[in-house]
Amino acid sequence: MSFFRLKDLIRAVRVCKTATDERNVIRRESAAIRTSFKEVESQDARFVNVQKLLYIYLLGFPVQFGQLECLKLAASARFSDKRVGYLGVTLLLDEKQDILTLLTNSLKNDMNNPDDYIVGLALSTLSCVASAEVANDLADEVERLLDSPRSYLRKKAALAAVRIVRREPDLADAFVRRAGPLISDRHHGVQTAGVALLEELCMHSQEALEAGRALVPTLVRQLRTLATTEAAPEHSVRGINDPFMQIALMRVMRTVARGSQAAADELNDVLALVATLDDAASNVGTAMLYECAVTALAIPSDAPLRVLAINLLGKFLANPDNNARYVALATLSTAVITEAPSVQRHRDTVLQCMSDDDISIRRRALDLSFALINAQNAKHIITEILRVLPRADLEFRSSMVYRLSAAITLFADSHEWHVERMLRVLSLGGNYLNARDLFKFIRLVAADADEALQRRATRISFALLERDISQDKMVVAGAWLIGEYADLLVARSQRASDAEAVAPKSPGLDEDDLDILGALGRPIQESKPEGSPEAGSAPGAIGLDEELPEAIPEPAAVVRLLSAIARSSSVSASARQIALTALAKVAGRFADQPAVVTSIRTTLGQFSHSMDQEVQSRAVEFDKLLSRELDGVRAAVVERMPVPEYAEIPYEEYVLNPTAMRMKALTIIKRPAMDPADLIGASAGGDAKAAAAAAAEASKQSVVSDLLNLMDEAPPAATSSPPPQQQSKMDSIADLLSSTSLSPIPTSQAVTSPRTMHAITSNDDLDREYEVFNSNGLKILLTPSKRPSAPQVLDIQAKFVNAGESAISELAFLVAVPKSQKIQIHPPSGQHISAGASVEQLLRVSNPGKSAVRLRMKVAFVTDGEKHESMFDYGGFPASVF
Repeated sequence: MSFFRLKDLIRAVRVCKTATDERNVIRRESAAIRTSFKEVESQDARFVNVQKLLYIYLLGFPVQFGQLECLKLAASARFSDKRVGYLGVTLLLDEKQDILTLLTNSLKNDMNNPDDYIVGLALSTLSCVASAEVANDLADEVERLLDSPRSYLRKKAALAAVRIVRREPDLADAFVRRAGPLISDRHHGVQTAGVALLEELCMHSQEALEAGRALVPTLVRQLRTLATTEAAPEHSVRGINDPFMQIALMRVMRTVARGSQAAADELNDVLALVATLDDAASNVGTAMLYECAVTALAIPSDAPLRVLAINLLGKFLANPDNNARYVALATLSTAVITEAPSVQRHRDTVLQCMSDDDISIRRRALDLSFALINAQNAKHIITEILRVLPRADLEFRSSMVYRLSAAITLFADSHEWHVERMLRVLSLGGNYLNARDLFKFIRLVAADADEALQRRATRISFALLERDISQDKMVVAGAWLIGEYADLLVARSQRASDAEAVAPKSPGLDEDDLDILGALGRPIQESKPEGSPEAGSAPGAIGLDEELPEAIPEPAAVVRLLSAIARSSSVSASARQIALTALAKVAGRFADQPAVVTSIRTTLGQFSHSMDQEVQSRAVEFDKLLSRELDGVRAAVVERMPVPEYAEIPYEEYVLNPTAMRMKALTIIKRPAMDPADLIGASAGGDAKAAAAAAAEASKQSVVSDLLNLMDEAPPAATSSPPPQQQSKMDSIADLLSSTSLSPIPTSQAVTSPRTMHAITSNDDLDREYEVFNSNGLKILLTPSKRPSAPQVLDIQAKFVNAGESAISELAFLVAVPKSQKIQIHPPSGQHISAGASVEQLLRVSNPGKSAVRLRMKVAFVTDGEKHESMFDYGGFPASVF
């Protein structure tokens, strides 16, 4: 049965009681329509059948067999047929289908039709489905219609031109000269379409971009008029005058002013006006303020306007609308690259968003929180992220733990803090720590920590494992530390005696308790009252406001804990194997206590028949090692391992801010606060312009590393006291070194003594100080050294000594090297130097060609209220250093 009219088909579908009935009706009607297409050539029947096909398409059923019929209907001479035919074309066809080429002739004929409405149908269809081939064929017709006296056709032609430029950018130049008249048109629709066309043109054509910058005064005038005049009823939304046009104008302004200081200067006032007039109480006002903020941040606008934009986004974070908070967090993650100090003001609000009910907001807040970390706030933000870690979504934890490890490593100001924070990460998220970061932590304790810190780390690990062995990497690290430093763990030194006054003694769990611990992967704990800080946290977790516990166990308690770990089925095989190895080492440490050795051999004997081959092998070998036959070699076998050596793999440049990685290929837009020629030392005239252009081009890459790698071969310009208008230059340099969070470097490494760098040669030219600067009470000494793991890298320890009688503050230090080399500048240990004191900063120069290292340095500091700034070269390192 076929339904002759569309209304009949709709009525039949609506009365269906089940989905099966509906599918049957559609199947029968589709078959009838297909038969009609084959047997009936009536244009009226085709008109009705295409209408019914479009309805079936909207219901979600396949109707591809009607594509050709739509083309035939569009070729009809009647307006009603064309309207349905072109509608079917826009719904059933796309630009990737070859059949679309059959439409070109119909579109061209209709664009020359004397009926404006038929021309409008053709232009609308072209705007929806034009492919590159169709765009090339019909570009001339669209260009002609842009000059039509009818505003209706100009509007349609402008929208078609947008599609043509988008699909075939080479045609953009043909439409450039017509964009200006369209924007100034009196008809609102033509003006809106003209703004859209100008934005598309500027994205694909340099000529259009220059023309768009010439139209900036017109755009500013129109935006100011819309922002200050009373809202017209036909275009008003929630009391805001034509918000769609205002947003379109700001978007095109953002496109034309990006990279143009002159254009940005013209936009500053009107953007500030829009930002102050609109209210974020409604969605419309929020959208307006958001576009205004994004535009201000995307162009080299004035610093106050950029701060205002950041504050607007900060207010969005308190908006009850989830969408507003989400876009604010996403935009701030991008803005933190260039506006870190301003974004830092909203740090507390961002940290609160990590506990939001919406998972997408939590994700964005976590990303932004990591991006905000710098040397000044690292401890606070890391603590807050650790507070969130136990209740974070499972899909976030791996990334959180990895970035926490990176942040702790990069910004640790002491080995004690570094070890303590990593132990907290291990205890809260040890299951998600990767092997590289685990190895770095173990090497830190073994190589860089002193005996007191090794003792404390081992005792904390023992206490944490007594509470919980569910975190696998915590078990691995703890078992390794216990095996290596068991003698420190139970030692009764004077320091340990002092510690006993504040550290509780290990309760020495009995065998039954440890059996339960090993079986469940966690100990029996007292329940916490609901609402307490520990409620809802991970089993055995220590509150972040509490000190980590230190246990001072007896040797027998150590053996019982390691035995429980080795028997536990909840830990990984590698953790059980390390526990067996630790038992063997403990036996060596307490060889003078036969009861301990006997207990360990009994435990090892239990694993001699294990189904795990590696566990069984270790148990048998270690049991043999503890026999009397090998008394002579046991001590050498179980002695402490040497410091692990490995080729250090640095963290990715944007490990804390993935958004910066996505923007790496984009130009970082910011009003320049420092002439690039000052850094690279270009001479005046043409050389200075060429050098500044080279520096501007290089700034499109990395914000920090590539800027500091700039250096040409020209001698440095003569230095002098900066004029008043340049007083902010060194402030920006100081911000670059101290506040940026793109590629942070560990402060703990910055204060490392050159003697701990393990020079790979006894060359007398290494590990000695070279004086490179001595002026105004500041002396700079450089000490080169090399590491065996990186022979192509020269570590240079810069020491800033205050040889005067007054304190030095606001110390800022920049270094550049030739382009054949790369330099990594670590943060200084401080920016304030008291009289007679000193601070240190580590420089690492990668020199694969082993060429002479030439350093171009720029230092700025304040003493006695006077600011000093100097730039100088140094290439006095002996050739044997390389």
